[in-house]
Amino acid sequence: GAIDNSMLLFCEARELVPSPQLDERDSRSLIPHKQTLGDRLYPRVSKYYPTHAAKITGMLLELSAAQMLLLLANESSLKHFVDEAYKVILANGGEAEPMDTSGGPSEPQPEEDSDLSPLFFQPDKAGFYSPRTAHNSPERINCYRNIGRFIGLCLLHNHILPLPLCRHVLKIIIGKKISWHDLAFFDSVLYENLRQLVIDAEQNPGQIEKYELTFELEGEDGRGPIELVPNGATISVTAANVYDYVRLYTKQKLIGTARPALRAINEGVSDVIPRSSLAGLTAEDLRLMLNGSGEISVDLLKQITQFNNEAGPNEPQEKITKFKKWFWSLVERMSVSEKQELVYFWTSSPALPATEEGFQPVPSITIRPVSDNQLPTANTCISRLYIPLYSSKSALKTKLLIAIKTEGFGFV
Repeated sequence: GAIDNSMLLFCEARELVPSPQLDERDSRSLIPHKQTLGDRLYPRVSKYYPTHAAKITGMLLELSAAQMLLLLANESSLKHFVDEAYKVILANGGEAEPMDTSGGPSEPQPEEDSDLSPLFFQPDKAGFYSPRTAHNSPERINCYRNIGRFIGLCLLHNHILPLPLCRHVLKIIIGKKISWHDLAFFDSVLYENLRQLVIDAEQNPGQIEKYELTFELEGEDGRGPIELVPNGATISVTAANVYDYVRLYTKQKLIGTARPALRAINEGVSDVIPRSSLAGLTAEDLRLMLNGSGEISVDLLKQITQFNNEAGPNEPQEKITKFKKWFWSLVERMSVSEKQELVYFWTSSPALPATEEGFQPVPSITIRPVSDNQLPTANTCISRLYIPLYSSKSALKTKLLIAIKTEGFGFV
């Protein structure tokens, strides 16, 4: 028979402490996977029972991978488990949740979804973007096609794309098949729970059916249920079909209602470059071509940067040589973020191209006459820095850091 959910929830469970409230070595933190999952559930639980959100979230984290899948994919299931946990708290002497003016705990309000919502969102991995599902009007789909054309132009002209895309989006652009392992790069928490579900099905085949999972998921943004297969609501997930469930679940999560947007991006790329030019590439190859290398290689910069001496005919060459050594010494000692800020200030690109051929034009530095009162400037159209011949290394360091952190560009 089905499992009684109240039997799975324990009031003795450890309360969740959200990550923003934890110190670096705080003993209250959970293992990384559990902490990430808890941080994700906590705000959703808070919408129902804000006073007991930490305790309820801690109780939910004790559930199995199969039960956790229900919470992540289905809001009504989450509400059911949250209500059960709240009842357990009350049964163990906990205080009742304060009522709002409507006479009960507040219900979460669905987010308004319209064509004016952002085109992309960051699903899990910070800094990587995936198309945001919406009503997919012709105007919105055309925006995605234009983004695809912009991607094609970046590839055609060796320009950096300032939009790091999720791995499955890159695979769709190069025509590669999506696998369930791509979900790990999109939603690591969901991937881990699906992986654990497969392990549980292999180790204890009879248990999985008791969780009452079916081939039906709740639609995104409250759009109604989605059947992974025809009549999916009536097909139970078993040890025999769990791999099909995981595969179809992944496809729905990565593509699903974003299919028109992904197709439009693909068509936009094809408007600019032939599909054959992407043959043989991997997702990692395409990422390097589009986004460059996140790690700024000082050695590569040294190798390709050209210097122009406009300091004046009376400045000895030894002084110019020493100045160059000062500059590279300071760049080598910069933090990763400061190096990225320098490259952005210098070239208007957030990263270096993957290869030497990607620099068009090559970076250059023009050394101007001596002046400790002026800041360095840049002409990003030609990737050129203009730096006065400062009187000391400390003056160069101070002025350079001030300039790159202002994020302004001087056209000289």
